[in-house]
Amino acid sequence: MFKLTRLVTLADPARLTPLADELRALAQTHEACRTLVAPTLPGSHFGGDLLAHFAFDSMEQRDAFGAALAPLLAGNAVDGADYQGAPGGKHHPDIANGVYRVLLLSVDDGRDPETVAEFEAETRMMPHYIPAIRNWQLSRTDAAIGERRWTHVWEQEYAGVEGLLGPYMLHPYHWARVDRWFDPECPERIVDARLCHSFCALEASIL
Repeated sequence: MFKLTRLVTLADPARLTPLADELRALAQTHEACRTLVAPTLPGSHFGGDLLAHFAFDSMEQRDAFGAALAPLLAGNAVDGADYQGAPGGKHHPDIANGVYRVLLLSVDDGRDPETVAEFEAETRMMPHYIPAIRNWQLSRTDAAIGERRWTHVWEQEYAGVEGLLGPYMLHPYHWARVDRWFDPECPERIVDARLCHSFCALEASIL
Protein backbone atom coordinates (compact mmCIF):
# COMPACT_ATOMS: atom_id res chain seq x y z
CA MET A 1 0.00 0.00 0.00
CA PHE A 2 1.37 3.41 -1.00
CA LYS A 3 0.55 6.12 1.50
CA LEU A 4 0.49 9.86 1.90
CA THR A 5 0.02 11.71 5.20
CA ARG A 6 -0.30 15.44 5.74
CA LEU A 7 -0.57 17.41 8.99
CA VAL A 8 -2.08 20.78 8.12
CA THR A 9 -1.87 23.87 10.32
CA LEU A 10 -4.46 26.20 8.88
CA ALA A 11 -3.77 29.84 8.09
CA ASP A 12 -7.52 30.41 8.54
CA PRO A 13 -9.13 28.09 11.15
CA ALA A 14 -12.55 28.73 9.59
CA ARG A 15 -11.36 26.72 6.58
CA LEU A 16 -11.12 23.46 8.53
CA THR A 17 -14.47 21.92 7.53
CA PRO A 18 -14.48 23.18 3.90
CA LEU A 19 -10.90 21.98 3.38
CA ALA A 20 -11.66 18.58 4.90
CA ASP A 21 -14.59 18.20 2.49
CA GLU A 22 -12.40 19.18 -0.46
CA LEU A 23 -9.74 16.62 0.51
CA ARG A 24 -12.28 13.81 0.80
CA ALA A 25 -13.78 14.72 -2.57
CA LEU A 26 -10.34 14.77 -4.20
CA ALA A 27 -9.54 11.35 -2.73
CA GLN A 28 -12.71 9.94 -4.32
CA THR A 29 -11.75 11.23 -7.76
CA HIS A 30 -8.32 9.59 -7.37
CA GLU A 31 -9.76 6.29 -6.15
CA ALA A 32 -7.99 6.24 -2.80
CA CYS A 33 -8.25 2.83 -1.12
CA ARG A 34 -8.39 4.35 2.34
CA THR A 35 -9.05 7.89 3.48
CA LEU A 36 -8.93 9.53 6.89
CA VAL A 37 -9.45 13.28 7.15
CA ALA A 38 -10.23 14.59 10.63
CA PRO A 39 -9.47 17.43 13.04
CA THR A 40 -6.60 16.66 15.39
CA LEU A 41 -7.45 16.06 19.03
CA PRO A 42 -6.15 18.10 21.99
CA GLY A 43 -2.69 16.98 23.03
CA SER A 44 -1.18 16.78 19.56
CA HIS A 45 2.33 18.26 19.38
CA PHE A 46 3.23 20.01 16.13
CA GLY A 47 0.40 17.85 14.78
CA GLY A 48 -1.53 20.47 12.84
CA ASP A 49 -5.22 21.31 12.93
CA LEU A 50 -6.21 18.71 10.35
CA LEU A 51 -4.83 15.21 9.88
CA ALA A 52 -5.15 13.80 6.35
CA HIS A 53 -4.12 10.26 5.46
CA PHE A 54 -4.61 8.44 2.16
CA ALA A 55 -3.59 5.03 0.78
CA PHE A 56 -3.38 3.81 -2.83
CA ASP A 57 -2.66 0.60 -4.71
CA SER A 58 0.27 2.05 -6.65
CA MET A 59 2.99 4.66 -6.36
CA GLU A 60 1.73 6.30 -9.54
CA GLN A 61 -1.73 6.80 -8.01
CA ARG A 62 -0.24 8.21 -4.83
CA ASP A 63 2.07 10.60 -6.65
CA ALA A 64 -0.70 11.84 -8.96
CA PHE A 65 -2.88 12.49 -5.93
CA GLY A 66 -0.03 14.30 -4.17
CA ALA A 67 0.40 16.63 -7.14
CA ALA A 68 -3.34 17.41 -7.17
CA LEU A 69 -3.37 17.85 -3.40
CA ALA A 70 -0.60 20.45 -3.18
CA PRO A 71 -2.65 23.40 -4.54
CA LEU A 72 -5.43 22.73 -2.01
CA LEU A 73 -2.95 22.98 0.86
CA ALA A 74 -1.06 26.01 -0.43
CA GLY A 75 -0.93 28.87 2.07
CA ASN A 76 -1.04 26.57 5.09
CA ALA A 77 1.84 25.11 7.11
CA VAL A 78 2.19 21.43 6.23
CA ASP A 79 4.29 18.56 7.55
CA GLY A 80 3.98 15.21 5.88
CA ALA A 81 5.43 12.20 4.15
CA ASP A 82 4.92 9.91 1.18
CA TYR A 83 5.81 6.29 1.93
CA GLN A 84 5.15 2.66 1.23
CA GLY A 85 3.56 1.00 4.23
CA ALA A 86 5.96 -1.54 5.73
CA PRO A 87 4.65 -4.79 7.24
CA GLY A 88 2.91 -4.02 10.50
CA GLY A 89 0.68 -5.84 12.91
CA LYS A 90 -2.90 -6.12 14.06
CA HIS A 91 -4.36 -7.10 17.40
CA HIS A 92 -7.76 -5.59 16.58
CA PRO A 93 -8.33 -5.39 12.79
CA ASP A 94 -12.02 -4.57 13.17
CA ILE A 95 -11.43 -1.64 15.52
CA ALA A 96 -14.18 1.00 15.36
CA ASN A 97 -14.63 4.47 16.85
CA GLY A 98 -11.06 4.53 18.09
CA VAL A 99 -8.06 6.81 17.73
CA TYR A 100 -5.41 6.99 15.00
CA ARG A 101 -1.99 8.34 15.97
CA VAL A 102 0.95 9.19 13.70
CA LEU A 103 4.46 10.23 14.64
CA LEU A 104 6.73 11.83 12.04
CA LEU A 105 10.37 11.58 13.06
CA SER A 106 13.78 12.23 11.55
CA VAL A 107 16.81 10.04 12.23
CA ASP A 108 20.07 11.96 12.01
CA ASP A 109 22.07 11.80 8.79
CA GLY A 110 25.05 9.49 8.85
CA ARG A 111 23.81 7.00 11.44
CA ASP A 112 25.03 3.51 10.67
CA PRO A 113 22.42 1.10 9.30
CA GLU A 114 22.84 -1.36 12.17
CA THR A 115 21.94 1.30 14.75
CA VAL A 116 18.92 2.46 12.74
CA ALA A 117 17.77 -1.15 12.36
CA GLU A 118 18.05 -1.63 16.15
CA PHE A 119 15.94 1.48 16.74
CA GLU A 120 13.33 0.22 14.28
CA ALA A 121 13.26 -3.24 15.85
CA GLU A 122 12.75 -1.85 19.36
CA THR A 123 9.98 0.43 18.12
CA ARG A 124 8.19 -2.46 16.42
CA MET A 125 8.37 -4.44 19.67
CA MET A 126 6.30 -1.85 21.53
CA PRO A 127 2.91 -3.47 20.79
CA HIS A 128 4.15 -6.74 22.29
CA TYR A 129 4.68 -4.98 25.62
CA ILE A 130 1.92 -2.36 25.37
CA PRO A 131 -1.42 -4.04 24.56
CA ALA A 132 -3.15 -0.65 24.29
CA ILE A 133 -1.60 -0.47 20.81
CA ARG A 134 -4.21 -2.35 18.80
CA ASN A 135 -2.78 -2.00 15.26
CA TRP A 136 0.54 -0.54 14.11
CA GLN A 137 3.00 0.12 11.30
CA LEU A 138 6.50 1.63 11.15
CA SER A 139 7.59 2.76 7.68
CA ARG A 140 10.50 4.58 6.09
CA THR A 141 9.60 7.57 3.96
CA ASP A 142 10.02 8.02 0.22
CA ALA A 143 9.64 11.81 0.40
CA ALA A 144 8.95 14.37 3.09
CA ILE A 145 7.80 17.97 3.40
CA GLY A 146 7.80 20.40 6.29
CA GLU A 147 10.08 21.27 9.18
CA ARG A 148 12.37 18.25 8.87
CA ARG A 149 13.41 15.61 6.35
CA TRP A 150 11.13 13.04 7.99
CA THR A 151 12.69 9.57 7.73
CA HIS A 152 10.07 7.42 9.48
CA VAL A 153 6.31 7.28 10.01
CA TRP A 154 5.18 5.45 13.17
CA GLU A 155 1.42 4.76 13.05
CA GLN A 156 -0.80 3.20 15.69
CA GLU A 157 -4.49 2.68 16.39
CA TYR A 158 -6.10 2.65 19.84
CA ALA A 159 -9.52 1.83 21.22
CA GLY A 160 -9.61 5.31 22.78
CA VAL A 161 -7.44 8.32 23.53
CA GLU A 162 -6.81 7.05 27.05
CA GLY A 163 -4.83 4.13 25.59
CA LEU A 164 -2.47 6.53 23.83
CA LEU A 165 -2.05 9.08 26.61
CA GLY A 166 -1.93 6.52 29.42
CA PRO A 167 -0.56 3.00 28.82
CA TYR A 168 1.44 3.96 25.71
CA MET A 169 3.07 7.16 26.95
CA LEU A 170 3.67 5.91 30.49
CA HIS A 171 4.71 2.32 29.88
CA PRO A 172 8.20 1.37 31.20
CA TYR A 173 9.19 -0.11 27.83
CA HIS A 174 8.46 3.27 26.25
CA TRP A 175 10.34 5.53 28.63
CA ALA A 176 13.07 3.13 29.72
CA ARG A 177 13.87 1.50 26.38
CA VAL A 178 12.63 3.42 23.34
CA ASP A 179 12.98 6.96 24.69
CA ARG A 180 16.77 6.63 24.77
CA TRP A 181 16.79 7.04 20.98
CA PHE A 182 15.05 10.43 21.43
CA ASP A 183 16.67 11.79 24.61
CA PRO A 184 19.26 14.54 23.84
CA GLU A 185 21.06 13.68 27.10
CA CYS A 186 21.48 10.03 26.13
CA PRO A 187 24.57 9.01 24.12
CA GLU A 188 22.43 6.61 22.07
CA ARG A 189 20.14 9.39 20.78
CA ILE A 190 19.70 9.30 16.99
CA VAL A 191 16.33 11.07 16.48
CA ASP A 192 15.97 14.82 15.91
CA ALA A 193 14.20 16.58 18.79
CA ARG A 194 11.60 18.10 16.44
CA LEU A 195 8.74 15.59 16.16
CA CYS A 196 5.21 15.68 14.83
CA HIS A 197 2.88 13.80 17.21
CA SER A 198 -0.67 13.92 15.91
CA PHE A 199 -3.86 11.98 16.57
CA CYS A 200 -7.53 12.09 15.66
CA ALA A 201 -10.78 10.16 15.90
CA LEU A 202 -10.96 6.98 13.81
CA GLU A 203 -14.16 5.33 12.57
CA ALA A 204 -12.54 2.12 11.29
CA SER A 205 -9.01 0.79 10.89
CA ILE A 206 -6.86 2.24 8.10
CA LEU A 207 -3.77 0.13 8.86
